[in-house]
Amino acid sequence: MTNQTILSLLDYLCNEARNSVHATFGLMALCPDLAADPIWPSCLESSKTSADRLLRSIDDIRELLSTEPPLAGMLEEFDATLCLGETIEVLNLASGDGACRLVLQPPPTPLLGRQDRRAMEQVLTRVLGAVSKLSPKGEARVSVDALPRDGGVRFQVVPPNSNIALRVADWLNANTEEINFKDDDDVLFAVAILVAGKRIRALGGSVEFQCDASSPMGLAISLPWQTDAGDNSADEPSRYDHAALNVLVAEDSDESFVLTGILLQREAVWRAHNGLEAIDLVKKRRFDVVFMDVHMPGMDGYKAIRSIRDWETQTGNARTPIVVLSSDDLDAQMRFAQSGCSGYLRKPLDNRELLDLLDRLKDARTLSA
Repeated sequence: MTNQTILSLLDYLCNEARNSVHATFGLMALCPDLAADPIWPSCLESSKTSADRLLRSIDDIRELLSTEPPLAGMLEEFDATLCLGETIEVLNLASGDGACRLVLQPPPTPLLGRQDRRAMEQVLTRVLGAVSKLSPKGEARVSVDALPRDGGVRFQVVPPNSNIALRVADWLNANTEEINFKDDDDVLFAVAILVAGKRIRALGGSVEFQCDASSPMGLAISLPWQTDAGDNSADEPSRYDHAALNVLVAEDSDESFVLTGILLQREAVWRAHNGLEAIDLVKKRRFDVVFMDVHMPGMDGYKAIRSIRDWETQTGNARTPIVVLSSDDLDAQMRFAQSGCSGYLRKPLDNRELLDLLDRLKDARTLSA
C-alpha cells in the first residue's frame, strides 16, 4: 500500500468521523427532556471536546505521513510573549486537575516581531499540551526571550521532570521515517509532537535539550523572528475613501446569499458562486474581507482559502482577511486554522457578531490609512 493510498484512507476516515460526530451532536442537542437539565450543557461540551481531540489526532497522523511541506502562512507582527501567554491560558483551562500547570515567566519588555503566528501557535499548543499531560504533578515553567545575535526568538520549557524534557526534545528532532513507538503512551503524545517538530523545521527553527549545570534541565525551541518591521506602508493594499467595505461573499446557495446580502447592505458586495470564482476575483480586486462558505460545488471553501494563501505568498500580495461561514462547528474549528483563514462565523449568521466584525475591520482600515 502506497503512502498516497494511506492518506486517501485517512481522508475518508476523517470525513466519516466528522459526519458521524455532527449527526450525533445534532441529535443530542435536540433532546427536549435533557435540555432543561443544568448538567446537560457541560456533558455536551465535554463530549465535543473528546470528539475534537479524535478528529485532531486523525489530522495529525495524516500530516505526519504526508510528504508535502506544511502550508506557509503570511508573516504578521505580534508580541511573542502575549501569544505564549494566551496559549498557556487556554491549555491550563482545558487540562483540568489531571495535568501539571504551565507557568509563564515573561520577559521584562514586550517581544514585538514578525513570524507566521498561526504556525507558531500550533507548535506551542502541541508541545506545551504534551508537556502538561506527561507531567501529572507540579509546574512546568515556560519563558520566551530574544536572540539578538541570530535575530530569533527562543521558547524555553522546564518540566518538573527532566526526563520529560529529554523525551519531548527527542520526538521533536526525530526522523519520522525511522520513529518506533514503544508503547501506547508514545502514540498518544508523540504524534502531535512529531507534527510540531515538522512545522518547526518548516519555519526554519530548531530544538535542543538543555542540560547546562547552571540552570534546570529543559528544552528550547528557537525560531526566526523579524524585529526590523520598519515601514510597511508600501505593502499595504489600496484603500477607499468611502466608509463601505469591499466584501466578497463566496456562496453557492441563492437563499443564503440573499440573507447575507441583507446583513451587508451597507457594504459593497461581490459574489462568487464557488471556490474557483472566489480565487479569480481575489486575484483581480483587493477586498477588505472575504466570507467563504465551506460546502460549495467543484472546490470547497477550505481548498479555495489554501489556494488564495499560496497565491498571496508567491506573489507577495498582502493577506486578505478570510472568514469561514459554516454550520459545522467541529469541522470548522478543526480545519479553518489549517486552511489559513482569519476567523469563523457560524451559520445562520448572528447580526451582532457580523456587525462587530465589520466595525473592527473598518477601525483597522482607518488606522492603516
